[in-house]
Amino acid sequence: MDEAFHTTLLNISKELATKNLSDMVFLCGKNLSEGEKESIKKGLDLFKILIQKNLLSKDNLDFLKELLNRISRKDILINKLKITETEGKGLEKSFKHISPYRLLLYNISRNIGTTQTEEIVYLLQVKFANFAEFNEKCMMAVLSEMEKQKNPEDILQILKSYLHEIGRADLAKNIETYEEEESRGGANVSGSQPDIQNNSQVTAGRSGHGGPKGRDGKCGNTSPQSEEYKLDKFPHGRCVIVNNYDFNKARSRNYNLKDRDGTKNDSDKISRIFGSRGYEIKKHNDLTSIEIRYTIEAYAKEDHSKRDSFVCFILSHGGKGVVYGTDGEAVSIKELTCYFNGQKCSSLVGKPKIFFFQACQGNESDTGAQYVSDSSSSVYDEDATMVKSLPITADILTAFASVEDYLSLRSPIYGSIYIQNLCKVLQDPQFFKTDLTRILTEVQDMISKEDYQIKKNKEIMIVKQMPTYQSQLRKTLILPPPTSGQQ
Repeated sequence: MDEAFHTTLLNISKELATKNLSDMVFLCGKNLSEGEKESIKKGLDLFKILIQKNLLSKDNLDFLKELLNRISRKDILINKLKITETEGKGLEKSFKHISPYRLLLYNISRNIGTTQTEEIVYLLQVKFANFAEFNEKCMMAVLSEMEKQKNPEDILQILKSYLHEIGRADLAKNIETYEEEESRGGANVSGSQPDIQNNSQVTAGRSGHGGPKGRDGKCGNTSPQSEEYKLDKFPHGRCVIVNNYDFNKARSRNYNLKDRDGTKNDSDKISRIFGSRGYEIKKHNDLTSIEIRYTIEAYAKEDHSKRDSFVCFILSHGGKGVVYGTDGEAVSIKELTCYFNGQKCSSLVGKPKIFFFQACQGNESDTGAQYVSDSSSSVYDEDATMVKSLPITADILTAFASVEDYLSLRSPIYGSIYIQNLCKVLQDPQFFKTDLTRILTEVQDMISKEDYQIKKNKEIMIVKQMPTYQSQLRKTLILPPPTSGQQ
């Protein structure tokens, strides 16, 4: 027994979340019997079976590496298995052990939520008697059950039809693309096709995760990997946090802007979450309007060629289309995001640039919430407005704490409603493989359902808050999962 090898496997097993393990078991496909799949409760159970099948040994870690790469646990590959950057790039193109067909099903499963899974189950129950008592709400479980009953060709035809029925033509298109490549001599989807593939020729024209992407993904004639932004560099990029708390300078100039109590909690939580996900955190506190412009423009002028994304949070008071510096002067949100367009920031062309603005977008109250205002005093504070028109530059997503003309809310003790709920969802393991736009929609739904109290004109009002975002992203953006135990 090689003690170092088994110690490494033990440490990897400890790092795997439940969702990671279920994904790996699914990706193993026919390499595991149904009985073996049901017996796997932890990573070590899977590793023992793979060792018994000669698919894993101290001298052959290829299958394990490919599994970890496909579930986006590059942190384990780097920290536990010590892969090099060159080896990591090779894994993106490898279909040696996990077939393109298996990846196609995997990517479909991770891009269909509970509601749409229920719709597909309903359609299956109507057409197939064996699904009459099927109650699973996980698409991966649905696909696994279909595989027990039907051959791969039938599965693809049924899925393609039902995906169109539920309005997921984007995923159906990926099946069609796969079938076209298979008909030209690519991966075989016949019933006799094994899940282990030794023919490296099938990698031609395919790289990365392959398969379908999220609801916002666009389909074309490019390879399936082109549908998802690659986040495989370390660090992934900057996560810049501009955190304005002290507005004494603004008040000295007769601007009625209170200090933003609770904002440190927002900044700290953002730092922990994005730091654990491989981003380099850069904090800037209490910037004037000129300093905000200078700071953001300076980051845009940096060389980002060794990074694959950029994230920016601006936590301040705001107004319609602007955020305020601590001097009370307004800075155009459009101006800040335009620093990162393709002409001004060439090293981030084709890479996602994500901006979050925790600020009010106006002074209107959505009656229907008690938090404080970043434009006036309340039990929850309002964080004053957003931009009316956003840059049409590709690969930029801009998210706002409230819709145009309305207040956003912040607890002087706990932090802002929007940032705290956003961080809550980002910390939830069930969203670790979810497209960012789907995450933002989830946050919007969570916040919109709640009532909040604010104090306005010495009266308590019950109001609502509705976040929003504008996306010019061209591909699915799945943020890297956190390193275990660091969030």
